[in-house]
This record gives sequence, structure tokens and C-alpha cells, in this order.
Amino acid sequence: MEQQSLSVESRTGTGKSVTRKLRAAGKLPAVIYGLGKSQPVTVEPSIITKLLLSEGGRNQILNLKGAGLDGKHALIKEYDVDPVSRKLVHVDLLEIDVTKKIEVTVPLNFVGKAVGVGEGGVLNFIERTLQIRCLPTAIPQHIDVDVSSLAIGHSLHANDVKLPEGIEKASQLNSTLVTCVPPTKEEEAVASLAPTAEPEVITEKKPAEGEAAGDAKKEEKKK
Repeated sequence: MEQQSLSVESRTGTGKSVTRKLRAAGKLPAVIYGLGKSQPVTVEPSIITKLLLSEGGRNQILNLKGAGLDGKHALIKEYDVDPVSRKLVHVDLLEIDVTKKIEVTVPLNFVGKAVGVGEGGVLNFIERTLQIRCLPTAIPQHIDVDVSSLAIGHSLHANDVKLPEGIEKASQLNSTLVTCVPPTKEEEAVASLAPTAEPEVITEKKPAEGEAAGDAKKEEKKK
């Protein structure tokens, strides 16, 4: 994966008033931690925003410059967004050693047309990411998962994914990633749309057997 240069500046002071002034000046408050230390800094918000909006951007290696961090590397770990403006208000950067393997989450890219879909089935995606372990310089933007052979009633699991060389699953769990479910039966769909029978509304007592005939005779006598 490509690397991104990121200029950082040291900052002093904490609290909402301090960070509010920094954001008003076009700077994004940040903290760099990991490898046994933590340092408050500010960074360029547009670069972080661009990375977060790109595929696999959170896993892109940041080459740090400034604030005594020249030559250091980091990844975006966490970030906070204003609930109203949706703008970044803070970011946490994790310092890493590019010569040692780390665990990251990468998106899955499902490719191909499943056999089951051609038979009327529907793909049900359970997981769209996978936790992997590899060198920071070998983190892929995504991992392709071929669903072509997936038939109705079958599933693909984490152990079925073919990983690039040098990359391994971070978890031993063989979680389900995607399954092909059968289509809804047509007759069930029709039945669910059919109107239900109206219940009989009882407004008065029904005449018992023979009562109707007796009432008729009484009417005749009156005449």
C-alpha cells in the first residue's frame, strides 16, 4: 500500500476551549501513541478526511514529519466526528514499527456471480471485513472473495478466503462471510398478500330451528 506524508505540529494545553481554537485555525487536534509513549499534536484535517473516505485509507502508512517525529510511521486508529457538521474534531494515530507484523481490518471485495443467484437465490452478506496480520507495508486495500461457486444453501467462511502471500488471518474463528439463501416460495408470497376473510358480525340473536315458521303462522292469524 502507498504511503502518505503527514506534517504534524506539537501542541500544548488541553480542554475544549483549546481544541476549539485549534480547529478554528484550520488544525485538527490529534494524539500519537504507541511504542511506549503518547504525544499531543495537530495535523492537517484534509489529509485525514481524504484517507477516511478512500478504500482502505485507515490502513495507509503515514510518514510523520515535524514535532520530533521525523522518520516515524503511524496508522489512523480512531477518530471523532461532530454529530451536526460531520467534520472531524479529533484523531488518534498509532505509531508502528514497519518491520513488525500488526493486526488490521481490511474490507472484503466479493467478485463473481454465484451459481445460486442464477437459480433465483439471494446472497446474504454476514461479514464485509476480515481481521488479518501482516507487515504494515503489505496491507492490501481489500481482499477479493470469489462467490462464483456458491450454490443455494451454501456459505463461504473465513477459512475459504485465499490470502496473498505473507498475510494470515488474525483470528482462529472460521466465521461465515456470505451465504446464498433460497428464494421465497411463490405460493407463500401470494398467500401473504391475499386478503383475510371478514369475521361474521353478530347484530342480533338468530332464530332457533322452527321459530321462523312459528312467527309466520302468528302473522297469518293476525290477518
